[in-house]
This record gives sequence, C-alpha cells and structure tokens, in this order.
Amino acid sequence: MKHLLTFLVGLFLFGCNSLNKTENNETETNLTKEKKSEQSVDFDKFKILKGQLGEIKIGMTISKAEKQFTGLTKKTEEATNFGFDGGSPAYLYYSGDELLFGLIPKLETDTLLFIIAIHKNLQTTNGLNPNSTVQDLLKKYPDLTVNQDLMNGNELFQDKANDWDFVFKTDEHTEIGDYHEMEVSSRPRRLTTKTDWIVIR
Repeated sequence: MKHLLTFLVGLFLFGCNSLNKTENNETETNLTKEKKSEQSVDFDKFKILKGQLGEIKIGMTISKAEKQFTGLTKKTEEATNFGFDGGSPAYLYYSGDELLFGLIPKLETDTLLFIIAIHKNLQTTNGLNPNSTVQDLLKKYPDLTVNQDLMNGNELFQDKANDWDFVFKTDEHTEIGDYHEMEVSSRPRRLTTKTDWIVIR
C-alpha cells in the first residue's frame, strides 16, 4: 500500500512537471514567433526619404511598389482613417501582427499618391521615426511649429524640405499647440506627445 501511494504521488508530480514544461514551451514558441516576425523585416531597406520609403516611390503604381518587398500581409482600409478624404483606399502592410506602412493611391487609379510610415523602426534620414516625441523633433527642427488639421482634428508638423508630415492624433484636451486663431501655427507646449505616423508626399 505504501509503495502504491508513493508511486501515485510520483506519477502526479511527473504529470504536473510535464504540464508546466508544455506551457513554458508554448510561451517560448510564441515569443520566438513574435521576435522572428519583427526580425524578418530588414528596416534598413525601408528608410524614410524624400518622396519614398526605401525603393517605394511616390508616383509609381501600387503593383510596382509591391514588387519592392516580399513576405508582408496586405489589408485594405479607408484612407479617411489617415485623414485623407475622396474615397481612396489605404493598402496596409503587416509583418505578422505588426503594421509597417500604408500606400494610398490617387482616386480610381493605381498611382501611388501618399506613403504612410507607421512602424517605430522605420527611420527618416535624420534619425526620427513614427514614434518620435515632439522633444525629439525639436532637436532636429529647433524652429518647429505645429498646425491644426481642422478637417480631421489632428495636429501635424511639416518638414517642407523633405515633404514629410509628422501627424499627431490629438484632441482639444491633448493638443500640442496653443491656438488663438484658426489656421495659425503654434510653438509646441506638450513635448512628450508621440508621433502617430509620418506621411511621405
């Protein structure tokens, strides 16, 4: 009887240990998948430049743009989600669950009009990204001013030399600028607000 009891306790402990190992292995597998997904994208090939993201260039067709990369999942949304009216679609490209960028064509054409850089690992030539804070931007643009996007309720800073718009999804309670008049830019007062995406024109 004593031997049988010892055997049953040992069997129970072995079973618990095996279950824990299985759970740990599943967790490690999921983490490895997430890391591989992000590591599989060579972000150096997607540098944010004037008029282009890597080899994806404004003015080329969407079909030609899609030949510049592989292994990404494509989803379609409304361009209005990114502040563009007119009925154009926004083609969004994912690596696993990570949204990298979007391509917006001219209405009823296949011609690329805007590129939306979204992932934090996409970098501009001056070291900024779609997760940079206003403070980060001020280091590169000491004279930075922000503007209200009255149509969409966002704010933005424009780098006119490079045709980049740094977009902030703020509202009246979180505004970066202090606007006393409509359509008049403001020096930023909230410096920790992060960019939500960069529009490449």
